[in-house]
Amino acid sequence: MSASMLMERPRQFSKLLCRLILTRPMGGGPRTFPGGVSKWKWKRMHEKRAKEKEKRLLDQEKQLYEARLRSKIRAKVAGKPDPFSGTGTGHNPMNPNQHLKVLADRFMKEGAEDLWNEKDGPIVEPPPSVRPDGTTRSIAPPPLDLRKLISKGRDLAGKRDSVNLSNLGGNYVGSRNYSAQSRGRFRRNDSSSDDSDFDSDGESVQPFSNENSKFGRNVMRFGSSASLGKYDMKIIKRRVPLNSLDDENDFQQQVEVIRSELNKKKAVEIEREESQKEVSILSEKRFDECGISPLTVKALTSAGYVKMTRVQEVALSVCLEGKDALVKAKTGTGKTAAFLLPAIEAVVKAMASNTNQRVSPVFVLILCPTRELASQIAAETNVLLRYHDGIGMQTLVGGTRFKEDQKCLESNPCQIIVATPGRLLDHIENKSGLSVRLMGLKMLILDEAGYLLDLGFRKDIEKIVDCLPRRRQSLLFTATLPKEVRRVSQLVLQKDHIFVDTVGLGSVETHAKVKQSCFVVQHELHFQIVHQLLMEHISESPDYKVIVFCTTGMVTSLLYHVLHEMKMNVKEIHSRKPQLYRTRISEEFRVSKRLILVTSDVSARGMNYPDVTLVIQVGIPSDREQYINRLGRTGREGKEGRGILLLAPWEEYFLDELKDLPLEKFPSLQLDRDTKLKIDDSMTKIDTSIKEAAFHAWLGYYNSIRETGRDKTTLVELANKFCESIGLQKPPSLFRKTALKMGLKDIPGIRIRK
Repeated sequence: MSASMLMERPRQFSKLLCRLILTRPMGGGPRTFPGGVSKWKWKRMHEKRAKEKEKRLLDQEKQLYEARLRSKIRAKVAGKPDPFSGTGTGHNPMNPNQHLKVLADRFMKEGAEDLWNEKDGPIVEPPPSVRPDGTTRSIAPPPLDLRKLISKGRDLAGKRDSVNLSNLGGNYVGSRNYSAQSRGRFRRNDSSSDDSDFDSDGESVQPFSNENSKFGRNVMRFGSSASLGKYDMKIIKRRVPLNSLDDENDFQQQVEVIRSELNKKKAVEIEREESQKEVSILSEKRFDECGISPLTVKALTSAGYVKMTRVQEVALSVCLEGKDALVKAKTGTGKTAAFLLPAIEAVVKAMASNTNQRVSPVFVLILCPTRELASQIAAETNVLLRYHDGIGMQTLVGGTRFKEDQKCLESNPCQIIVATPGRLLDHIENKSGLSVRLMGLKMLILDEAGYLLDLGFRKDIEKIVDCLPRRRQSLLFTATLPKEVRRVSQLVLQKDHIFVDTVGLGSVETHAKVKQSCFVVQHELHFQIVHQLLMEHISESPDYKVIVFCTTGMVTSLLYHVLHEMKMNVKEIHSRKPQLYRTRISEEFRVSKRLILVTSDVSARGMNYPDVTLVIQVGIPSDREQYINRLGRTGREGKEGRGILLLAPWEEYFLDELKDLPLEKFPSLQLDRDTKLKIDDSMTKIDTSIKEAAFHAWLGYYNSIRETGRDKTTLVELANKFCESIGLQKPPSLFRKTALKMGLKDIPGIRIRK
């Protein structure tokens, strides 16, 4: 037994020690109330509940008082005696006079001002009505003098006995009430003979009237009924409250109208300023004053360029310093020369310092999104390199033979490469030695950077940048710059790069001399509208030069065949054509007049087609930037132009993205009956394979747009209508794999190819 006692002692000691360690005296640490709240939070919560309870009780008193008034009015209208006409002694209910006295005492206490609003005032006495016998009958009894009820000042508790309720009469309730606002001020109605106020601060408050009818007569609303009314709006801090919410809505509408008028005036002023600025896009500075090499100045002079444009003046001063730059400028303002001149200067300096090298490095790499733009940049580069004998240039674009480009790179070492991202990446991954030559790169240029850094080319650009040296100068030029592209530009530019915005914050991104208009018509009538617009423009402009943009390449081909069958002078460019054909048509359109070019978006960015008089965009563009770049093919070099956008009714939402542009919406045109017959006759002559390809391309394009591709059933219905408009009896079938990718497998109206 002694042994067991010895064994239990350490256990008891350990339990006692744990209790001493884990227990805490009541005096220390923060104390909490039920729910885990602190003392101050508990106090505030109870104060809030007390205020809510007090307010709830006052509301009940108001409702009870209103019920008493209603019963009295009913009794008076029915001709019955007043149920509360007695004196009301003992435990009998109070009559309206006593109730009014109690409520007035309660509402006049300190701190009760917020219980009142603008409709708690005395009611204007209506004019007396004339009976058929010629006598007058007063609808409302004489007004009540509140000074008999309430003494001056706020201290009413000690002077309640001084109010004589027996002299008030029992009819005062139907005429008027007392009035108070946020400061508890009272005033008699304007009809009273005495103009003296009984406001403690010496200020007066104008009462409010209510003339709503009841029981078929002009019976006034009183008390809480008048205060609540249709809208329960408390007026605490307003000096001059509005009479009703409708007046406030009218005031807001007036404000919106004034704002819209001011915005229109501001837009007109901005357009006027832009037109004054764009009278001449040239600056006063000459090329021989900016510090470039004499051979380059000689080439510019021989080409007819003496003065710089405003964009070139601003951009050259930054680019020639060797810093990274992001330049935003409008279309047709000389961006190409603005980055070619610093590029040539970088090559001249690099060749002067690096003389002994086994492999000729590439000093300048120019990336652009399309083959046509690459060919155009290459042509302008050759013009500037006319008197530079030791500098070579080569173009790497798709659509040409890969081995021939590789042989040219090996046999004719060049210092400047103009390339599209896809073909350049093919040469780098092919281990042809180009990646080694790019390690000596001095300058990287991205033309149309807003498009290159978008989702379509971003992965290719990232792979190319990884193969380039970090110590280089990077220049990004673009006409449009979305916010997400501005963030992604950090992949190419240094952190301390310079942003040059020649468009200006808040300025219109399109040219002021380009008149923009929009037509919203049924999609089935677009081809007829295009034909009629072209015929009207040809009759107005003898030296016409028109570009018609379509949504996809195959829709472009279909429209080209329709216009060609109607004996119009038309050419086509899209991605389905071979590169040699595209280059030849592009050069032909550049130097020609009286020609119509039907094209896809391959000609939308950077292409310099001079003297374009009209740009027509058929269908919704992919985004706002694409619309601006398409429109930029006209109005170049400060000249005038016109742009027309054709949309279907279900594409009209796109106009919300163009609110800040001077785009004027016109009603639908009156189509000639002969035009529809000509279009239908031309459709019958076109090969069925072209129509089916156009249907598939149309369906794929609008399925890729989020707003239209969200509802697959509606999309298929619209596609079938388009199918009927182009002369197909039934919609072409899709491959099962294609339908699965597009999410159209089980949609009614889609035919799956077996």
